[in-house]
Amino acid sequence: MRPVSLHLPFGARRHGPRAAPLEAFSRTEKIISFCRLLLTIYTLAVVTIDPQQPSFKPNFADVVLGAYVAYSALLFFLVRGAYVSAQRVGFFSAATDVAWVSVIALFTEGGTSPFFALHVFVILSVSVRWGLAATLFVTVLLALLYPGLVIGGRWFDFHESVFRSIHLFRPIYLLVIGYLIGYLGEHERRAKRKLGFMLGLPAAFRRNQAPGRAFTRLVRRALDYFKAERGTLALRDPESGRYFVWDVARRGGRTRLSLRITEDDPFPFRFAGPTEGFMANDVRPAGGTVTCYDVLTGVMVRKAIPAGTPLPGGGAAQALLVAPVLIQREPRGHAAVVRETRRKFTRDDLEFLLLLVGQAASGFENVRLQDKAEEVAVLEERGRIARDLHDGFIQSLAGIDLRVEACKLLLRRDPSRIHHELEELHEAVNRGYREVRHYLSMLRAASRPADDLWSSLDRLAAEFSIRERLRVHVERPECKPDLPTSTAYELTQIVREALRNAIRHGRATQAVVKVATRPSHLYLVVRDNGRGFQNGRGVTDADGFLPPGAAPWSIRERCAALGGTLCVRTEAGRGAELSLTIPAAISAASRDPDRRLDA
Repeated sequence: MRPVSLHLPFGARRHGPRAAPLEAFSRTEKIISFCRLLLTIYTLAVVTIDPQQPSFKPNFADVVLGAYVAYSALLFFLVRGAYVSAQRVGFFSAATDVAWVSVIALFTEGGTSPFFALHVFVILSVSVRWGLAATLFVTVLLALLYPGLVIGGRWFDFHESVFRSIHLFRPIYLLVIGYLIGYLGEHERRAKRKLGFMLGLPAAFRRNQAPGRAFTRLVRRALDYFKAERGTLALRDPESGRYFVWDVARRGGRTRLSLRITEDDPFPFRFAGPTEGFMANDVRPAGGTVTCYDVLTGVMVRKAIPAGTPLPGGGAAQALLVAPVLIQREPRGHAAVVRETRRKFTRDDLEFLLLLVGQAASGFENVRLQDKAEEVAVLEERGRIARDLHDGFIQSLAGIDLRVEACKLLLRRDPSRIHHELEELHEAVNRGYREVRHYLSMLRAASRPADDLWSSLDRLAAEFSIRERLRVHVERPECKPDLPTSTAYELTQIVREALRNAIRHGRATQAVVKVATRPSHLYLVVRDNGRGFQNGRGVTDADGFLPPGAAPWSIRERCAALGGTLCVRTEAGRGAELSLTIPAAISAASRDPDRRLDA
């Protein structure tokens, strides 16, 4: 397939405003501003109470400390009340803190110097915000400013300022502390980024959207996280066996996306198992080694890369991360992240990529299964409508067709009976019209809360008594069965079809509907006083029961859908009896979809 170039500038967004990162919703800036205020108040109190006055300009030192307390209180008020953006105030407050603590350290050299407290606070705040690189930069800046201001103070009427050995050793301690704090802050920051990535992952699993767009969005976010230049996703279609390969590459602030369909896997990675992910920081042909990790067994081994192994990115690849795509433990492809610089991947990167690919595969598979479930539900609903139409309208049409044929014959044999047949034909048409209107009203009311089984049977008995002049007596226990809506609906339709058959085929005038409940089963019996009916060949057993395949097909299908058993007993001139038994376990499973899926 022809590659498609997106040419997106760095940071551009095609799909609307991007969600804010997790740090934007945290209380980081509020906590930093609160700690700054407490620290400045403590520093002012210590310097004021300390009997040994500052070495340089004691009066001016109190002014500087008081101004810093006022600045800290104002900034805390603005951040706490959300009057300023927490993301924008971070850089401003960090730069201001560097200037403040450097000046304060110069004027508070005597007594209990707050040097380390103030400087470590600035380093901690930078580490929490931006990680190791920014922490090292700020630490070096503070280490240079401290002795530089002491030496420079001799040029500004600070004759008491003398460069001592402490002005050299303190910055050295500061550099060590800054590195340790920055290293820990980088670890915490990466953990936050992982958490933010995983929290935003479900947003990609949206239904009714093209999977290619979601794949591309995920690969681009993964490249940003791993600081990589290329990402590849190869997925095998289980139906056709072909591979769909997405390749996302970033060049000069632009993102290029290409999709191609191949018969075979373009990157087979035969040295690794189908369930193994691996990390390769040396991809030289016939000389590189990889660290392989089996997702299912947890075994980690080192392997060599055979010569001639095709790699994503070709000769530009310098480091490589690969994770298998497993769906229900079946390999469906792999995802790869490629760096084209000398920067190496870590085992932590490999573990996160395995986790990310596993969660993404599960999410997309859930969306696919939901779509399949909707298709099955649509097919079941079509089958239900077909049964309903067969039970009512189609039978009415069949009766009308027979009467039309009878009228044709009577025109030739006995025209005097035409008037009577046309009256009955007219009545059949009216009956079919009423049935269609009734069925359409039922479809419109499907979205309303459904009645329970008792109410449905009472309404059904009243309907047949008024419309069909069939006296229906309903027998039931006092307690109502705890049935799901779908089961109650199917039972009502079975009773409806049985009563309609009693009228049309048995010419019945009375019927009894009896329901009995047991802890393990529910029993339904429909008995009428009509002429009874037999199967097409007139065969019943010794007890008068029809063969299983001779019962009305719509009732058979509904009974099978409920997991029940159906018996039809008939005797000429003495009516028919339909009995249905439904296991309670089936009702519980239909009431609890999660339990049914697990089973």
